[in-house]
Amino acid sequence: MGAYTLAIPPSGGKSDTSSNATEPLMFQKEISSNGNTNTVDVMFPAMPFFLYANPNLLRYNLEPLIQNQEGGFYPNDYSMHDLGSHYPNATGHVEGNDEYMPVEESGNMILMAYAYYTFTNDAAYLRSHYPLLRQFASYLNLYSLTPGYQLSTDDFAGRLANQTNLAIKGIVGIAAMSQIALVCDDPEGAANYSATASSFYEQWEELAMDPSGTHTLLAYQWRSSYSLLYNIYPALLLNLSVIPSSLYQKQSSFYPSVSQIFGVPLDDRHAYTKSDESMWTAATCEPETRRLFVNGLGYWLNATSTDGPFSDLFDTNEQGYYGGRPEVVEFRGRPVVGGHFSLLALERARELRGEAITGRR
Repeated sequence: MGAYTLAIPPSGGKSDTSSNATEPLMFQKEISSNGNTNTVDVMFPAMPFFLYANPNLLRYNLEPLIQNQEGGFYPNDYSMHDLGSHYPNATGHVEGNDEYMPVEESGNMILMAYAYYTFTNDAAYLRSHYPLLRQFASYLNLYSLTPGYQLSTDDFAGRLANQTNLAIKGIVGIAAMSQIALVCDDPEGAANYSATASSFYEQWEELAMDPSGTHTLLAYQWRSSYSLLYNIYPALLLNLSVIPSSLYQKQSSFYPSVSQIFGVPLDDRHAYTKSDESMWTAATCEPETRRLFVNGLGYWLNATSTDGPFSDLFDTNEQGYYGGRPEVVEFRGRPVVGGHFSLLALERARELRGEAITGRR
């Protein structure tokens, strides 16, 4: 799970969290990439581990980011990307010139906050940070349906406009915001967010589906492309009804048709995949396709060798190495492997809701 540091803050901190003076802040290092502190889109893939093991850990990890932005130390309307360029530097980005992932990080912050609430029933947490979350939601209302030329969490793949998976993250984030508004005694806001999410989804489905109707595209303009649609996982995890069962079923039926030796590629541009995002995707699938993902990752672990820690980025074909070379292990022991707990977190969420654990839904 990478490098984490817990620190007890001095009294009189900026956040409205009632236990601010005594509970720890958690600082995370983005290992094996650029060493950022508390990178939001590294925390987000790791979220299933925190929810399964101890949801308070997620709050501790979010708190430094929230304090910084609520304190007026970040100038942009969307969520910051990280809390500092090089761990353990946590001085933020007062100029607002951090890595540009506005839809990605705004959706992530809303979804992590709501996920913490659903696993703890800590309504005071949402109420204390509602203005900041509403700010992020306003950005998503404007820019999530047709995301501009920007990065997603898979920044190693480069910038791309109209990313299907990025857009659905924003839409699911808006749907989560409707539930947050209800908790925060804002029924009018809840109705507006719910209507926006539903409208956006209908438009998204028209833009995102391949002409064959069998699966979603990598980007609206890329005909006959595909990618892992892992950002529908939070909708399932958090019981958000914005995603119809038909979409889960279509994607689940499609993935086996593009599966390789060690799993399903992240998208059709490359042979590589991400283990965390594969497990998020697995949790959205029917049992047979779920086993395809889980067995592919298990086979890769058993069939390849390295002297380094677990890598979350690898080729799905040939020898299973990233870039085709065993000596090149780009991502080593990163916190995102917390995403491997996606199925366990989903089971825990269903238990908390009192649902029977049968099949995918």
